[in-house]
Amino acid sequence: MNLIKIKEPKSSKNDTKICLGIDFGTTNSVCSVKVKDKFQFILDEKGETLIPTMILYNSKTKKFGNQIMKNESYFNSIFSVKRNFTKDFDLKVYEDENGSKISSMEVSKDFFIYLKNLCEKNLNQNIFDCVITVPAYFDEKARSGIMRAAFMAGLRVRRLINEPTAAAFAYGLEKKKEGIFFVYDLGGGTFDVSLLKLADGIFKVIATSGDPNLGGDDFDILYAKWLVKKYFKIDFDSLNKREKLKLVKKSKLLKEKLFESQAFNEKLKVNECVKEIGINIKDFNKVINNLIDRTIQISMKLLNEVDIEINKIEGFVLVGGSSRIKCISEKIKENFETTIFDDVNPDFVVSKGAALHGYELLNGSDNVLLDVTPLSLGIETMGGLMEKIISRNTPIPAIKEQTFTTHENGQTAIKFLILQGERETSVNNRKLGEFILSNIQPKPAGIPRITIMFSLDADGILFVTAKDEETGIQNKLSVKTNDDLDLNDMRKIVESSIENAKDDIHQRMVIEAKVKAKSFLNEIESVKKDIELLCSKNDIIDIEDNVNLLKKSLETNDCDMINQNIEKLNKVTESFAQKRIEKDFSDVIGKDVDKID
Repeated sequence: MNLIKIKEPKSSKNDTKICLGIDFGTTNSVCSVKVKDKFQFILDEKGETLIPTMILYNSKTKKFGNQIMKNESYFNSIFSVKRNFTKDFDLKVYEDENGSKISSMEVSKDFFIYLKNLCEKNLNQNIFDCVITVPAYFDEKARSGIMRAAFMAGLRVRRLINEPTAAAFAYGLEKKKEGIFFVYDLGGGTFDVSLLKLADGIFKVIATSGDPNLGGDDFDILYAKWLVKKYFKIDFDSLNKREKLKLVKKSKLLKEKLFESQAFNEKLKVNECVKEIGINIKDFNKVINNLIDRTIQISMKLLNEVDIEINKIEGFVLVGGSSRIKCISEKIKENFETTIFDDVNPDFVVSKGAALHGYELLNGSDNVLLDVTPLSLGIETMGGLMEKIISRNTPIPAIKEQTFTTHENGQTAIKFLILQGERETSVNNRKLGEFILSNIQPKPAGIPRITIMFSLDADGILFVTAKDEETGIQNKLSVKTNDDLDLNDMRKIVESSIENAKDDIHQRMVIEAKVKAKSFLNEIESVKKDIELLCSKNDIIDIEDNVNLLKKSLETNDCDMINQNIEKLNKVTESFAQKRIEKDFSDVIGKDVDKID
């Protein structure tokens, strides 16, 4: 996203504006702020900077984060609520302190209120402005959901910034580094990778990828399943929901303990049965090995996609609490033979990048931060094809325009279907929304000029405008995404576009040829009387034979045959076209210009 210099003409160094940097994480959240030349992390009541993203509603009270951690009620708390923003975050699935049903949106609102209050106590002043970080693969719906929750908490979201971008921004400014860096961001709920170029104060995202359903939570679930199967001979899926949650949370605590100790004994309780079991890092690494391999594969795919050799990259910057797992850095070194920059705290660097970005947004800076959109955006055209208007990995904010026209004679309305994805046909891409532009002047097909403008803002929110250039009539759409979207589809969209590229291109060529052929046949049909009037009997037979030949080829998917028959029909109608021009010209000779239609 572009960092724009926004500074009051009369402002002075004493007028520094405060903007929080909030890393609203799946597992933990961190808040920080830059005030003048000082940087400060926000502390909670227990003096902790890392605040678990957990809420406990109980007996008319609310408890948050570290207030819950060392309490038996920990196992009754709400956690990983951020993951629900990839689904239906308005669905009321929780109960608040009064026993009322509430949604993930409302839970997040309460957590943002808690963070806001902490910040105000730390800074001893009211706080409204903030920059919030989100996974790079969060779509418009998820992003707008995060913004709504923060707004309901009394925060003014100045910008949403992708988590790996924020990390690289902080790293580049703090370490004064330049070059191309690979940011490997493995958090509690998502995995993001970004390739960034840092040079001369410009922080440009080259490309991004990831898996929105891969993170520390998945390690916890896998490890919990393994533990109950190995030591209790129980199928995890046979347990009730409450027991599952308790085991996953216990698994998380064991995982975090393994960060500090390679092996230890721990009591584990399952269905009232208590056993003392041996926990060691070797078993844990073996359990999560396939998931770590998946992160390596995604990283390799991104490098292949942008066609950058590994020796051109300065190194990997590891971000996210889950990146602390030692086997990750070992696998990166093994597969990429590159430098790993571990001189940053993976838990705090994202929030710091957001705070620095917020400070520069409100107080001005010479630095420029360019982020990208993870998937292409476009519209459906005739034949069910997708015309991409903003391509994947385009720097944002972005404004793109393209001109379209009508397909039928006398057409007075056009329905625009807004799509997201990488495939050639609309049926294989994701529908974001639709709207109709009406009251177009009825004219021959191809004459009206309709300009479509896509405006993708720095927060990744899309606005679409369609305008009839002759009349000025326009219609707008602010994209609302489908409630049933799973962000895992984003990764699948990119992968399927690569896997099906050859078939998709052929299908597009066939559809384009058929659309062109049908349009030509419609033109011939509309001038049938003129053909009978101006052409000889042999010419008419020749035209009819080639029309039938073209119609028959439309029953096939042979685009070469269709195009050849279009060319043949075009050739046999050349004489007619010339005669028609001469007739039209002779009809206007001698007439008053004002009387010519």
